[in-house]
This record gives sequence, structure tokens and C-alpha cells, in this order.
Amino acid sequence: MLVEICVSSITALNLASKYGVDRVEVCQELSCGGLTPSVALVKRSVSLGLNTQVLIRPRSGDFVYNSAEKIQMMEDIVHYQKLGIQGVVVGGLNKQLALDISFLKRLRILTPNIELTFHKAFDDIDNWQEALEQLIAIKFDRILTAGSAVNVFEGKERLKEMIEFASDRIQILPGGGLCPENIHEVIEFLNPNALHFSGAKKQFRDTSKYFNSEVLIVDEEKLELLINSSRG
Repeated sequence: MLVEICVSSITALNLASKYGVDRVEVCQELSCGGLTPSVALVKRSVSLGLNTQVLIRPRSGDFVYNSAEKIQMMEDIVHYQKLGIQGVVVGGLNKQLALDISFLKRLRILTPNIELTFHKAFDDIDNWQEALEQLIAIKFDRILTAGSAVNVFEGKERLKEMIEFASDRIQILPGGGLCPENIHEVIEFLNPNALHFSGAKKQFRDTSKYFNSEVLIVDEEKLELLINSSRG
């Protein structure tokens, strides 16, 4: 099974290299679902020889972007392609929470030689069958999804439907909330060809007077357990 891990630090990248994962999604700020990463982080991933997929998400919150945000995203994509990445992870919806078709087509035009993954904005869409067909038509390579649910375990029934409906026309990449306690059941139920997880744990950073916050950092023990479970 192909293993993709979501990485948001140099430490996580080094662990991805150590355990020989198949692919990484590079981002920052896992606590809000991930944001566009720093150039240094992406360069490190490429230098390690990792299959590098870069998340392009300019802010936290929803996935309905204004024109300025779209321009920012497109400029980031153009820039990161120059660093030798293998793909970008992106999403965009309209106010009706359907795919922003014209924007997504522009992104595909910008990325003729790399992969495109549509991220978990997909789980905000009601008519997932229609959206899946549209993403195939636009020539996206995969969809990262928790099965229209808060996590993969809760969405496993829908994920099974998605995998069967996609019928190898686009890769369905289950991701979100995978942990050592549920990964075996998810694998047994879905029999997926790939999985996505971060192996992160919560940590409260409280040394600042004004900017204390809970963050997600990679936990090597948890990550190793997930990788080993994925590989049988």
C-alpha cells in the first residue's frame, strides 16, 4: 500500500525519509488543517528525494476564495513548480459549495507536468458523485477525502462507495483522523491502495505571554506504528 504522510516541519520530513514513505504532502499549521508551507520546507523535501506534494491553501477557514486569494494561490503554484516538486494539493469551491470549475481548470492549465490532488474541501460537497466526475474531466489525479465525514473511520462507508464509483479513473486517497487504534479496521474494510496520515499529537505551547496555542507536532512512535500497519 502506498503511504503518504502530511508533514509540517523539518523533523517530520526527516522521519518521512527515515521510514521511506512513498509521498509527502508538505504544509504548515496542521492544527487548522494545513496552510501553504515555507519555501525552506519545500526545498528540504525535494533535497531529500521525497515525492513532494505541496499544499496550496492561503488561509484557514472555508474554501471559497476571492479573486485576490486565487491570484496568490496561482502565483504560489508557479513558484513551487520551479523547485522540482511532483504535485500540488489544492481545492476551491463556489458559494453553493460545489466545485469552482473555472478556477480549477485554470490550475490544471498551470500544472501540465505535475500531479493535482483535490483536498478535503471535497468533504464539504453534497453531490460528491457529480464533483468526482468533474474532477476526472478536469484531469485531477486524486481526491484526498475522509468520506464526507469528520474522519476516515466515521466516513468509511462513504469512502467504500467512492472507491467503487471512481473505478480506478481517479485515485481516492483516504485521509483524516487515522490513528493506531483504527487503522487496521479501516484497511480491512476499505482495502485501499493508498492512505494519508500525519502521525501527529497535540502539544500546548505556553511560553509566550500573548501567543499561547495548541499545535500538532509529529510523534515518531505514532508515525512508525501507522506506517508499519499500512505496510502489513
